[in-house]
Amino acid sequence: MERVVQRTRRSRGRRGQRGTVAIIVALSALVLFGFAGIAIDVGRLYVNKTELQTAADACALAAAAELTCDPAAGACPASFLLNAQAAGIFAASRNVRDFQVNPVVVTPADVTFNTVLAPNAGYLSIAAGASTNSRYAMCTARATGIAPWFMGLLGSGAQSVTAPAVATLAPAQSFCNAAPVGICSKPGGYQLGEWITGNFTSSGNNDDVTGSFRWVDFTPNAGGNSEIRDQLAGSTAVCDIRVGNNVQQPGVQQGAKAAYNTRFGIYPNGANAYTAATAPPDHTGYGYPNQAPGAPVISIPAGNPPIGNAYADYRMRQSTNTPFTPGEYPGTGTQASRNIPGTPDPNGNDYITLGSDRRLVAAPMIDCSGGNVVPILGMACVLMLNPMSNGANGTIFLEYRGLATVAGSPCRSGGLAGGPGATGPQVPTLVQ
Repeated sequence: MERVVQRTRRSRGRRGQRGTVAIIVALSALVLFGFAGIAIDVGRLYVNKTELQTAADACALAAAAELTCDPAAGACPASFLLNAQAAGIFAASRNVRDFQVNPVVVTPADVTFNTVLAPNAGYLSIAAGASTNSRYAMCTARATGIAPWFMGLLGSGAQSVTAPAVATLAPAQSFCNAAPVGICSKPGGYQLGEWITGNFTSSGNNDDVTGSFRWVDFTPNAGGNSEIRDQLAGSTAVCDIRVGNNVQQPGVQQGAKAAYNTRFGIYPNGANAYTAATAPPDHTGYGYPNQAPGAPVISIPAGNPPIGNAYADYRMRQSTNTPFTPGEYPGTGTQASRNIPGTPDPNGNDYITLGSDRRLVAAPMIDCSGGNVVPILGMACVLMLNPMSNGANGTIFLEYRGLATVAGSPCRSGGLAGGPGATGPQVPTLVQ
């Protein structure tokens, strides 16, 4: 009898233990479920944050690339900020979030600007009065209403994630060419606003180039005329260029004329001709020197050196998308009699819809008398002033706008951002 009682007590004890273990397992499962829910939902927020950061970075870099107006020449037109805002929003829209499902939406209020690197609160949107002379762009990508998958069962509400990024233009350590144009170095250097001339005549001598700039081939003995033509039209580029690299002086290269003129929105006729879609123009095709009724009238400058300073007028023409205007370009008669082949868009639509900074270019400084292959000595910023004529028998003008490496330079390229000692032209660079 006593043994039966003991067995009964042990049986009851085991049943009691089984009940206790079940409770512990249930409580532990609830805790583990909670931890799993936290891990999954927090992980989801982290993924969204990473995706938003990519979008914000792209937005800031694209916006900064449009801040090319040199404030040293006076207040910049509002169009530069509008272009920067539009570029940033477009770049951000190419991204998706929430495990690559939902599009990223950046609004005009999320693209802000400042003239200096400042705390986030110091940046203003265009609507809030951002300075047109801004040099820094900040984009904030946002995601709201992210409902938790698991923690919602425990009462957790929807979450929001933001990701800011700030970019500006800063010197590169290596870069892509903006145009195959080389500026001849000269003792004492060039002065700001100085007009640099070039003439690519066709006299049967492939080296019959006069003036102070040349065509340059960034891949010596590889590309030649086709490479120069394609780079001018914007259909190809050479990257990983550094100051000190060798370039070739390939001579006249008459085939470059039509490609050069596309930057002014002038396109020759013919089955294989360029179009605005294949070779985009600048924001303006307006040419210099000009004549009345253009205002101001900017003539070929006299003096030594010849200081023309067309840049301030050019950037205003950019802001209004002024087309190439034959009636204000020097000479008499029709555009054809001036020997400029092709027809510009008379309404300026191509400049509005497809235009970008195509006439302000970072160009290598070279020793033009140093032989066929010479090293890049530095990078200059120049403004293309006028199109090339048939036969290239007219003078082509460039305006010197300083070194392309200095802060505030209106020239920019693409490439690998550098440090304080970088010697390349300005490229969009993340700074925050």
